[in-house]
Order: sequence, then structure tokens, then C-alpha cells
Amino acid sequence: MMKNVIERYVYDVTRRLPEESREEVKKELFANIDDMLGESRTEESIEKVLLELGEPRLLATKYRTKERYLISPAYFDDYIRVLKLVMIILVSVSFFTGVIDLVISPNSVTPWEMVGEVISKLFGNMFTALLSAFAWVTVIFWGIEKAQEKSKRKEWKLTYLPELPRNNSPKISRTGAIVGLVIETIFAVIFITLLVNYLDNVGIYENSTMVAPIFNNEIVVAFIPLLILSASISIVVSALKAYYAQWSIKLASMYSISKIFAVVIAIVFINYPNLFSVLMFEKIAGYLEISANQVANGFSTGIRIYSIILGITTTIDLIITWVKTFKSINYSE
Repeated sequence: MMKNVIERYVYDVTRRLPEESREEVKKELFANIDDMLGESRTEESIEKVLLELGEPRLLATKYRTKERYLISPAYFDDYIRVLKLVMIILVSVSFFTGVIDLVISPNSVTPWEMVGEVISKLFGNMFTALLSAFAWVTVIFWGIEKAQEKSKRKEWKLTYLPELPRNNSPKISRTGAIVGLVIETIFAVIFITLLVNYLDNVGIYENSTMVAPIFNNEIVVAFIPLLILSASISIVVSALKAYYAQWSIKLASMYSISKIFAVVIAIVFINYPNLFSVLMFEKIAGYLEISANQVANGFSTGIRIYSIILGITTTIDLIITWVKTFKSINYSE
């Protein structure tokens, strides 16, 4: 039998309730379980009583004082948590991509027209993002519930109970994780958007005219699928960090894989031969009054140093992550 199974069951029920009612429900649940057990305290009797009480997710709905029916009460807390996260990400991304589009492709002529364009486009994008987040998350959760209604419900078992939290157990700051997720998503979307939609506009400009591209477009285009895949995996793992807010072996493993994959792709990309345009080197050489070879060698040296630093910092980050993970596991034992 698993350790602290009654405490874990009560915790799994009360963590789904409003904070102000948790303590009262906790006492009531312990009293009910104690009465149901009577004098028998064997593993078999405890398992029988807890299975009779049913799945914690469903039992928690019976203790709610205010019913909510947009999404089933059994999934409402998860729905709200995911909805907030998706809204924050989509609004942030829509804002910054809107800014990029306005800067690169302005349609207005006078200052008043520009102000009107900025306000209408940015707020329009953000409002659309909010509606999209609400619609997609609601449809997904509705679909999950309908799928479970049509299929045979998986029998709930005691092994599904979460471990009890420890006051001193290392946790992931949910606020910090969400902020990091938003920033990572914004930069990833901006970077990918520039490469996909505005690659021909990335270069060195003189008098509003591009005189030298920065990249060899054919090479960049070949890397775009890998860059999108890398960014997508990193964003998903960051979202899981914000959702669970606690290190585990599974989460740390996914985080390590996503980090290693992202770093390998980044290092291969920036070190790929002929990634940067020769015209860019020649233009910079003209500004600095040195040879194009000197500029190219300087770029190569800088990229190698950056690659080494990136590899070292990633290794340190992964070591720290696994130390926190094992501490978290030890605290829960």
C-alpha cells in the first residue's frame, strides 16, 4: 500500500476547492473516513473505503457551494488555469507581432493616421486573441468531456493519487514560470515570424534602402522547420512547468530533452557554413575600413565563443534542474 494514502486522498480532494473552505472540508473528510473505517485499519479496508468515496475530482464537486456549468465542475479548475495561461500567451504574442507588422509595413501617412492604425490594429489583434483563446480552450475541454462520456470511463485507482506537498519542498514559481513562458513565446514567435514573413527585409539599410542582406535565405529557409519544432517543444515544456509548478522526474526529463534539442539546433544553425551573407561582411568592412575576411573571422570567433557559453550555461541549468528534482523527490518521501 502506498504511503499516507488517506492524507493524499484528502489532499487531492481539497486542493480542488476554494482556499477558504479547504480546512473545513479536510476535517469533515477525515472524520467521515474515520467513521467508515471503524475499528478496521487494514490496507484492504482503507482501499475499500476510499474507492467507495470515489474519484477525488468528482467528490470535490459535491463540496462546492457555487455550481459552475460552462465546463463541468470536475474540470473547471484545470480549464480556468489553462485558459488564463493561453490568454496571456496569445495576447502577448498578438501585441508584439502587431508591432512588428506596423513597423515593417506601415500603411498610414500622417501622424494621426498612424496613431489610429496602431490603436485599432493592436487592440483588435488582442481582442481577437482573447476570443480565440476562449474558444479553443473551451472547445478542447468540451471535447475531452464528451469523449469520456462516450467511452468507458477509466476506473479510478488509488495509484492515481498525487504525493503530499512538503512545505520545504523545492517548487517552481508559477508566476516566474508564466513570465518566462510569455517571454520565451514572444521571442520565439517574433524570430520565426521575421524568418518566415520578413526574411527578405532583414539586412543593412542606407536611406531606407537595403544594401546588404544578413543571411543567405536558402540556408535559413531550410532550417525554419527545425527552428519551429524546437521553439514549439520548448514552449510546451515551459507551459507544463507553469501548470505543475513542481519538479518531477518526468518534467525534468522533458525539460532536459527540450533544452538539449534547442541548443543543438541553435548551435548548428549559427555555425552553419555560409549562413551569413558575404555582402554583409563587405558592407561592415567598408564601415570599419578593414577587410571582409577580418570581419568574417571576427564573426566566426564570436559565434564560437557564444556557442561555448551557450553549452556551458545549458549544462549548468540542467544540473541545477536535476538537483532541484531530486531534492523535491527526497522531500516527498
